[in-house]
Amino acid sequence: MKLDRFFCCVLLAAFAAEGAELFVAKSGNDKNPGSAAAPFATIGRAALAAKPGDTVKIGPGVYREQITFKKSGEKEKPIIFAGTRGPEGEFLTIVEAPGIAVSQWTPAPEIGPQVWKAPLQKRPDLVMMDGAMIALINPKTMELPRRKKLPPEINGPMFSSHWGPKCERLPGLDLLRLPADIQVTHRYFHARKELFWPVIAYTLAGWKDGNLYLRFADDRKPQDHRFTASFGEGFILQDVSHLVFRDLHLRGSRRQFHLQGKSACNLIEKCLLMHGGARVAIDRDVTSTTVRGNIMTAGFIRSDLFKLRGAEDMRGGLLYLIFKYIIGTSLSDDVGVTNNGRGTRIFDNVILQGLIGMQSFGPDVEIAGNAVREMSSVGICTGPRMTGKVHDNLVMNCGIPLRIHRLRDVRAKREEYHYHNLFVQARNMGTQVFVHCASHLAADAVNFEMRGGKEPVYKQNPPNPVDAGKIHIYHNTFWGGVNISPQFGVGHLAKRFRMVMPFYVVNNIYKNGPLLEAASHELAGPNLLYSFVKPARPAQDPLVAKLNKIVDAEHSAGIWNKNDLPGLPDLTLAPGSPALEAGVDISRPFTVNGKNYPAFPGFAPGYFKGKAPAAGALQEGESMVRFIELHRRAESAAKMLAELKRSASGSRQPFQRK
Repeated sequence: MKLDRFFCCVLLAAFAAEGAELFVAKSGNDKNPGSAAAPFATIGRAALAAKPGDTVKIGPGVYREQITFKKSGEKEKPIIFAGTRGPEGEFLTIVEAPGIAVSQWTPAPEIGPQVWKAPLQKRPDLVMMDGAMIALINPKTMELPRRKKLPPEINGPMFSSHWGPKCERLPGLDLLRLPADIQVTHRYFHARKELFWPVIAYTLAGWKDGNLYLRFADDRKPQDHRFTASFGEGFILQDVSHLVFRDLHLRGSRRQFHLQGKSACNLIEKCLLMHGGARVAIDRDVTSTTVRGNIMTAGFIRSDLFKLRGAEDMRGGLLYLIFKYIIGTSLSDDVGVTNNGRGTRIFDNVILQGLIGMQSFGPDVEIAGNAVREMSSVGICTGPRMTGKVHDNLVMNCGIPLRIHRLRDVRAKREEYHYHNLFVQARNMGTQVFVHCASHLAADAVNFEMRGGKEPVYKQNPPNPVDAGKIHIYHNTFWGGVNISPQFGVGHLAKRFRMVMPFYVVNNIYKNGPLLEAASHELAGPNLLYSFVKPARPAQDPLVAKLNKIVDAEHSAGIWNKNDLPGLPDLTLAPGSPALEAGVDISRPFTVNGKNYPAFPGFAPGYFKGKAPAAGALQEGESMVRFIELHRRAESAAKMLAELKRSASGSRQPFQRK
């Protein structure tokens, strides 16, 4: 994978710094000069003292600080903040948000049985129990008036975006007193029901009127556990540039890194980032941020349930609803990297066990070489203003691996190129690609009329229509997912807008579903469509059947080789694979079904063998070595996180109840 020129310049600048060395240690004093013999005690003090070209070396220990960085480095002289790693690569420099221990627990029978309360002057941003984040009810829900009677079960409208007179959400104080065996129904679950409390480890907190309330829906007592209430964020970069952060473990805050204002050319690399609503948040006016080689996770008490939801187990889906509507107000309240900036580069990260891996709504973005796993909501999400490339990523076992969000919502340029990615799902669990569009409810609502009184349709010859941009999806391999997976189901949008949707879908391998329609896409093939079930569902659109190669269940096993790793199928192409020569050369201008298209980026001329390229992310004879390395790094990170969770609980047993 080629690194872009800017990224290389950032790395060279980072390694070329030749300034002074400043030291921070737990045994230090902020009145010291910051030398190795007389170090500072806080990172914040070192940040004030550092000059362009300096390196701040931070020793082992836990530093409870929220730091707003106000001093910049220079292009050839960045300021480097470097933590300490152990002999096995373990993170020894830990930065936690300022917080206080919560104690003085007393029963709160006025709320309900098994509810406890402790005095706390203001609402915390995060509550930790034995080092793990627990569910904290959002403040709007805590302010809703209590109901006279609890419902027999939690239904779909109680997980709703509606507020005001039509709000059907359960008030926070009522959530705290729900019986231990209460079940949840939801349209996501179809006929299935799920128990509410096990998904959040039988533990729920909420703050109101100077008290932190805690419910254990089992026989535990808060006095037997360690609780911390945290306030604020971790590292805030406000209008600063040329700062480098590496080898740090940030945890216990709403955001570990928050880049604001006119910040530019900053690098975050090789860090471990845990907890909160976002590990890295990049605001709109920020430019040229690089996020590289980090490990990120939600660090929730039931991290094992951030996973695909399937017909037999909807706990991952329920966890998604809880994070969106109980922890959050109506938006998904957890993300690894949320990017609204320009020129952001997100490379080589491992993102595990959360709600959303990455969401990027900014221009000139590159997302490459990342491993994203166990996201209950979305692996990679793109949105308005997004221009750039998403390639060479391994996305596994996420509710939706790729989400094209808010199509046609904003009047801004949008041009995306998704290529050479592996999207791997468990069989019969999760979808693959989902396209979201609600512009009839947002910026473009004036241009819609209601057909039949209920279906929004674009008006004829609408004034100032929103440009949907161009979405290119090519040379990817989609493996697994539900039997009939709505890969690129935009037919309803084509009818809504009275036009072809700007999707260019070519040279992919994915499951044969009924929703790839030639009339709905600017380009709908060639692709290889395969099936795991007998009989294979045929393409309903004759032109789709003509443009694409369809492989039934009996022959689908012959697509790939058989050298699977634990948890990762071998997706290299077998000799004689039907994917061979099933594509079209996109490295040059090409023609499909009599229509001409320009070359797509990412592939040099001559990238394939034979008469035509193979469909999928890998060409004939190409190995999975990069994806295997990503998978192994993700496996190693998952083991490390599990060990951190065990060690953080001390003598207390981590939650094991199934």
